[in-house]
Amino acid sequence: MRYTPAQLREALDISEDTLRYWRELLPQLKGRRGYAPCFTPGDLLTLKVVAAFRELGMNVGMLKAHSEDFFVTCSARPWFELELGSLIFDGEVITLGRTAADSDGSKKARVVVPLGPLIQQLRQRLAAEEVQTLQPEITFPPVGIAKGASR
Repeated sequence: MRYTPAQLREALDISEDTLRYWRELLPQLKGRRGYAPCFTPGDLLTLKVVAAFRELGMNVGMLKAHSEDFFVTCSARPWFELELGSLIFDGEVITLGRTAADSDGSKKARVVVPLGPLIQQLRQRLAAEEVQTLQPEITFPPVGIAKGASR
């Protein structure tokens, strides 16, 4: 499934300016313009992780050097597998594990982002959008048909 830029913004609850800034900053988003569906579920999850880092006070520019690893890691498996794990980032390496203890055991500081809550938020936002975009039922009043009427 692919998502349009508008669906991505709605799912992530970000502004058009924020998406524009991220497109300039993150090479994996360059060239994805227009209104056509061009974002994968992995892209949505990656950008949700980026938003989580931003909420922690990290500058998105700090992630630029590692953005390819973020996109690859978040696109490697389906959401139902990823939601059991966490994204672990030590400033140099991005790994996917169940806990911080799953990483290499070094004494480096790490940022651990549990993916389950992020995926649940994305699912809820995407499901809410689907409900809103469904065309409402049009009810027509009963109409009598004359006997013997031909068409």
